[in-house]
Amino acid sequence: MKIFVGCSSKNEIPNKYKEECAILFEKLFQTNDLVFGAYDGGLMGISYNEALKNKRDVIGICPDLYKEDFKTLQCTKEIITKNISERIDTLILECDVCLFLPGGLGTVNELFMALESKRSHEFNKPIIIYNCCGFFDDLLSFLNKIYEENFTMDYIKDSYYVSNNIDEIVDYIMKLFN
Repeated sequence: MKIFVGCSSKNEIPNKYKEECAILFEKLFQTNDLVFGAYDGGLMGISYNEALKNKRDVIGICPDLYKEDFKTLQCTKEIITKNISERIDTLILECDVCLFLPGGLGTVNELFMALESKRSHEFNKPIIIYNCCGFFDDLLSFLNKIYEENFTMDYIKDSYYVSNNIDEIVDYIMKLFN
């Protein structure tokens, strides 16, 4: 199974996220392949290194602006897109599962594009949010407000899975295609 990991590429994030996500990656990339934004820093780099360590396929996707990043990576497949929007579309198309972990604006953008694409029936792949150390609590609260105040239909809640438990995330992913 190919798992897209949307997450931080920054190294300067709190260690608690690195430590927790490293445990998740260790479990996921024993048997799954990685689709990622083609950068070897932060959580993204931890996922990349774990996939390499386990000799898994690594599909790197980045916009033309950052294509030089491929020079330092060992991807099974390299895809260069025209821009960020095309990159996100390609990330979603190349994977079987979208997994979102703590990250910045890019990660949130990827998450919302995935949610909107799924809401618009452009794809029907699982979207998983790992609420590591409560990172997404405020975002999830915001989404609940959108549902409660009828800015979008609350059935959208059923289009993604949220957990703060590594084993639950791994079990959920493993059950998807068994």
